[in-house]
Amino acid sequence: MSGPGATPSAAGAPLDVDELEAWFVRRGVPHFIVDYSARTDIWTRALPILVLAYFLVGLNALDIHEHSVGWNLAVAALVVAVLVATWAVTNRARRRPLFAIPTEVGPAELVIFVLGPALPPLLLGQAGDAFQALVQSMAVLGTIYLATSYAIIPLFRWASRRSAAQVALFFNTVVRVLPLLLLVITFLFVNAEVWQVAGRLRGWPYVIVVGLFVAFGVLFVLSRVPGLITGLATFDDWDRVTELVDGTPAEGWERPTGPIAVAPLDGRERLNLALVTIFNQALQITFVAITIYGFFVLLGWLAIPPDTVAVWIAGEPNELAGSGRLVVTEELLRVAGFLAAFTGMYFTVVLSTDATYREEFAEDVAPQIRQALAVRALYLAALRRGA
Repeated sequence: MSGPGATPSAAGAPLDVDELEAWFVRRGVPHFIVDYSARTDIWTRALPILVLAYFLVGLNALDIHEHSVGWNLAVAALVVAVLVATWAVTNRARRRPLFAIPTEVGPAELVIFVLGPALPPLLLGQAGDAFQALVQSMAVLGTIYLATSYAIIPLFRWASRRSAAQVALFFNTVVRVLPLLLLVITFLFVNAEVWQVAGRLRGWPYVIVVGLFVAFGVLFVLSRVPGLITGLATFDDWDRVTELVDGTPAEGWERPTGPIAVAPLDGRERLNLALVTIFNQALQITFVAITIYGFFVLLGWLAIPPDTVAVWIAGEPNELAGSGRLVVTEELLRVAGFLAAFTGMYFTVVLSTDATYREEFAEDVAPQIRQALAVRALYLAALRRGA
């Protein structure tokens, strides 16, 4: 992070920089922090999750079908032993106490995280499981980096509160749009061609198709973010900045003198700000998609028997739960997911183009973004004086 916890102001009052940087994390804009480092800020915050993921991925070596409980317990103990050993070896290489908690996590620790879970299955001659552990470790590492780097959990909490404040606005938009949309997708739901396409998709093709709907929706929203935040980072004078930071850890900091010269936002800061802008809207759209998914699973369970599904997909459905006429099939879940993803994409476009929703949404979100940018301006000015 930026350095010492307190920076003296010209007036002599201590400026709690650490508290302000923690506020950036809580607000979901950690990349506003100067010298935001993956080694000391991102991976160290994610260390408990890394350890848990290391252990869980290492359990790929278990084989509950082919071996006894004792054998599997011994393998689990081997996974723990490898974890402890690699932790100790890494600390020794870093000249730290054997079992100390790292204050920074660099490339060496990350390489151990990727390779370590593959060692137990490799030692047991399970090359396929070792490769699977390797791929899973890299996927988990990427997911943890993105989630921790952009403070997704604090951002989720903040966006949830903002979404709760927008319930009336969102409900009014849903009431206007959803009836006609529901009519259209219900017609698609009882269409044999949709079941032949979505119901028979399996594995990665299905994931990619559903992911395309999500990706198009995200890209459409992101394309409109620059228009929303244009001008929010520009301030006429320091008096306006100090007014905006009321209620934040920067309240009461000395107002700088002279003209405002704030460093422009870099790429990561812009992406961070874009996530803040769209995250609560994404929560609302996800809520709609999940509701539609549940509605169609229930409708299919009650109204579409397995015989009908068999005719539509030209094959026997895979029954997962229920009996007789009331059965939940794997094909039903796929079709419901396909239509829910399509609904989410459509609803994203509607929310982004609905003039009333867009105007009121901007009025609610823009002050939050402008406040964060004002805090950033005062924070950078304080660091310059401290430097």
